[in-house]
Amino acid sequence: AAGLVASKVTLGESDLQIRGLSFSDAPVLKKGEEGGGYVAHLWQNGSASEIALYPNLNYADPVWRDLLREADFRRALSLAIDRRAINKSLYYGLALEHAVAPLPASPFFTEERARAWAEFDLARANAMLDALGLDQRARDGTRLLADGRPLEIVVETAGERPVESDALELVAESWRDIGAKLIFRPLDRDILRNSVYEGASMMPVWSGWNNGIPTPSSPPVDVAPVEQVNFSWPKWGQHFQTKGQAGEPPAIEPAQRLLELFQAWNDAQDDAERAAIWNEMLDIHADRIFAIGLVSGAPQPIIVNTRLRNVPEKAIYAWEPGAHLGVHRMDEFFFVE
Repeated sequence: AAGLVASKVTLGESDLQIRGLSFSDAPVLKKGEEGGGYVAHLWQNGSASEIALYPNLNYADPVWRDLLREADFRRALSLAIDRRAINKSLYYGLALEHAVAPLPASPFFTEERARAWAEFDLARANAMLDALGLDQRARDGTRLLADGRPLEIVVETAGERPVESDALELVAESWRDIGAKLIFRPLDRDILRNSVYEGASMMPVWSGWNNGIPTPSSPPVDVAPVEQVNFSWPKWGQHFQTKGQAGEPPAIEPAQRLLELFQAWNDAQDDAERAAIWNEMLDIHADRIFAIGLVSGAPQPIIVNTRLRNVPEKAIYAWEPGAHLGVHRMDEFFFVE
């Protein structure tokens, strides 16, 4: 359970721990160093966002699905998030107030991509929602869909990180000012995934792309509709992975283009060609906001037994590339007596 890992660590019950720890545990971990017989280092998270909302473009409800596929709807929701407030209150201002985009360590990092639709602008967000025809409101100020239902956005998480619910409370506050009501639901990880895959989940929450530090030779799986596990377009991913046996082909032009570019990357002859393809894919994402990132690059605590050697003090923690600790050559960590 969330929070339990940190307490076990401070009791000296772990020699090497990074999973299950989040930045909010850092003060407690630092305090417990002596009693727990470990040191706490701060690495950096390598995914493209700490917390990202994924408008499910394959959501089963046709009215909602059409709305979620409107780029201006996703852009408006992104503009109505106060990333500075989230950064200050949950990360002591140490995270980056960025959209889902490559981190500064990537050759593809640009300020434009990182800040795309990420400034806090309620007036612009409200105007965009009005222009989409969502200009009718209920008595409490919540906007109404074309069929009269309230604009209630159900956001589901795997419930494993307390920081997600704290961040979503702040998102709910500012979304209220644009007439959108956020309803938060924690689910079990497997139930959440299956719900997303079958189109039953409207806007799941996960971290951003696994690989926040892409290079030209990184396969662009996070940015194209080629995997069911990508919460932006699970059915388009299924279609690609099963060679058309399941799911459905991408139904909007930008996603079709991303698929073409993915195939072009596979056929590319050199890094210059691969880099050009990556750049186009990333520009499409910055423009279309297929996932709405809150903040990125937050410090990630890792605790290391004081007798354990060869564990780097500073490093990147990422599933891709590097398989979390794998890239740091764990086979060369050793204990001294």
